Amino acid sequence: MTLPHVEEIRWELDYDVYLRMTNDSAYTYDIRELFHVKDEKLPSAGEFILYPVNLGEDYVYGIAALNQEDSGSAASFKTLWSALHDAVGGGWVHFNNCLLYAMETRYLQLTAPLMKRPVTRWKPDPVTESWLRTKRWKYYVPVDKKKAKKEYNIRMKNNELGDIKSIPSSFINLFLATSNGQYRALKKAGESKKVAQIDLVKLMLGINYLGEPQILYIRSAVLNAIKNYSANKLPTVVIFDPFDAAAVMSLNQEGYQIDAIAFRNTKSLTVREADEKKLQIQSIIDEINAYNRSQFMKRLDHYYNP
Repeated sequence: MTLPHVEEIRWELDYDVYLRMTNDSAYTYDIRELFHVKDEKLPSAGEFILYPVNLGEDYVYGIAALNQEDSGSAASFKTLWSALHDAVGGGWVHFNNCLLYAMETRYLQLTAPLMKRPVTRWKPDPVTESWLRTKRWKYYVPVDKKKAKKEYNIRMKNNELGDIKSIPSSFINLFLATSNGQYRALKKAGESKKVAQIDLVKLMLGINYLGEPQILYIRSAVLNAIKNYSANKLPTVVIFDPFDAAAVMSLNQEGYQIDAIAFRNTKSLTVREADEKKLQIQSIIDEINAYNRSQFMKRLDHYYNP
C-alpha cells in the first residue's frame, strides 16, 4: 500500500495550517498545538536532536523487510537499545520516534501486565541503590507521577540524565507539569500525542531497570505498531519559528526529511525569497541529520570500545 503524500500546504489564518493529501483527505492544524523549533543551533556534544515526526513510507517498509530477512535471533536483549535497534535500525532519533509511535497507538503501554513488578518482600544483601530507588514502584518504570519526578530529580542532581537531556524540553515540561489526575484526563480525552510524550520521559527514567521480559515486550509492541502502520496517520507538521514556516516532516532511514513547506506571510515573500528560506531550512535539517549520525557513531564506538 502506498501512503498518501502532501498535495497542497497553506498557512491560512494566523493559527491554522491546511494540508490536502493525494488521497483527497484534508487536515487543519492549530500551530499552537504543534512542535516548534525555536532555535536551530546544534546542542552540546553527546546530545541528540529529537523532533517528534511520523515514520516515512520507505522507512516503514524497510523495517518490515529487515525483520522478514532476519527474525532477530542474533539480537541482544540485554538493553532496550540493542533489542530495538536490531529490529528498526537507524539511530537515536529512530529509536525514540518508533517508541513514540507505538505509545501513541497504544500498542505499547507502560502498565501492560509484563511491565508490572512482582509483589515480593525480597531485598538484596547488601541493599543496592537501585533497589532503594525502585522498591516502591508498581511497574518497571515510574508510572506514578510523584515517583517519576523523584527519580528525575535524583538523576538531575547526580548528573545521570543521560539521553533524557536530548528529549525535547516541551516533553520534559509537560511531564513535570502534569499530575496523575491530569494525565488520566489526557488519556480520557484522547490526547495520544501528549500522553506518549509524557510516557517517553517515564520510560527513559526506568530504562536501566528493565529486565529481558520487559525489553522483549517493548520490542514486540513496537514491531506490531509498525506492522500495522496506518495509511491514514495524520502527517507531522513542525513549525520553524525563526522562518515563520510550517514544514511537513517525516523520518527516513537517514534521518529527518522535509516533504513540504508553507510560510505565514506568503504575500510579502517573493518566489526567490521563499526558495531561499526553503534552502536554509533544508540546510539546517541536513546539518542536524549529519550531527545526529556523528553523535550516534561516537556513542556506538564508546559502547563497543569503552
